[in-house]
Amino acid sequence: MRQENSYLEFNNPIHIIWRSGKPDDPYIDRLDIAKVVNQRVALLEIPDELYRVRISNMQEINYERFIKDKLSANDFYVDYTNGFVYFHPSKEAETISIVYKGRGMLLYPSSRIIHFDGTTPSENLHEIIENVKKQVQHLIDETQNFEEVLKKMVIATNLTNEASDRATQAAQQATNAVELVNDAYKTTVLIYMPFVQKEKDIETTYPNPMVGWTVQVFETGVRYRWNGQDWVPIDAFGGNIPKASDVIDGLMSKEDYVKLKEITDHVDTRVIVFFIPQQVLSGVQEPHFPFPFNGEIIDVSASVSKKGSSNTAIRIEKSTDYTSWQNILNSPLLIQGGEFFDADNHAIADTSVKEGDIFRLYVPYSGDAQNLTLNIKIKVSKQT
Repeated sequence: MRQENSYLEFNNPIHIIWRSGKPDDPYIDRLDIAKVVNQRVALLEIPDELYRVRISNMQEINYERFIKDKLSANDFYVDYTNGFVYFHPSKEAETISIVYKGRGMLLYPSSRIIHFDGTTPSENLHEIIENVKKQVQHLIDETQNFEEVLKKMVIATNLTNEASDRATQAAQQATNAVELVNDAYKTTVLIYMPFVQKEKDIETTYPNPMVGWTVQVFETGVRYRWNGQDWVPIDAFGGNIPKASDVIDGLMSKEDYVKLKEITDHVDTRVIVFFIPQQVLSGVQEPHFPFPFNGEIIDVSASVSKKGSSNTAIRIEKSTDYTSWQNILNSPLLIQGGEFFDADNHAIADTSVKEGDIFRLYVPYSGDAQNLTLNIKIKVSKQT
């Protein structure tokens, strides 16, 4: 038996197959339906960290909270390196539906799959295969007569039959798994089609839809999926947040909505409002806002409705093509731990705004603050 430390020789590494994420090789939408075992689920692919992992009625926490605190019943943590999702012990044996974008998968070589005899690792799969091959060859070389060969062949045949039975069981299990994946694909596949202006336009624009066709209504932001019989609403643009009206809050507060309705063409100041509901996670935030006028940034400010335990830093980035982004601040806008409002110690490095400029937020690190609101006040240049 080989010594345990000899298994640390990386002569046969894990192979990783990545998608590039470019238009000709995009990340794919996936829905894994899996049972929680030992408080975790191994995803079929490595998830894209930018898109995040989404589970209905549950909230993802960051690495700092996962290490410092225990998971609550509705929390989960994602290891984006190895594709594992961790849950609270109360979720054990539950079947969870997990939505994400697949970046690729890990392929393990036989030399790195270890057999345990109940106490310590004894052999890896590669060694077992090679030993079996040597034993079979030795059996043939040492055979002196037909009867001896026949006896050993009977023994080998019995072992082969047993292995065949096990292989048949494994094949049946694999077939069942494939059927489950096919069923999940038929019920969850999303094939995105060009949007329509109004809900009534869906049936006239797509009179003969196929299962999985998904169409967004521009007027409401709701996306509909054809399930084979009906167009079923599945989500709404902006994380299922309704549009604001003069009586309810939505993508902005109802008070801001009323104020916006009263703004005339003669007002020369506009405000871009970013609102991130619930916990603020690190990374690029949605949505992105294009600005339709030339102008100059005169002020930026931010606040949260629930204080964070540590500092939250925010960068405001600008682009003209959704590809190349430039930070407009000399230093990140900082909301200190235990505070509702930003520290007002930032400076605007680039105040110019051109028609069509696109703005977004990037959070380098977050102190588990919640319900972030950030305002960019822009003075619009007079039209000539």
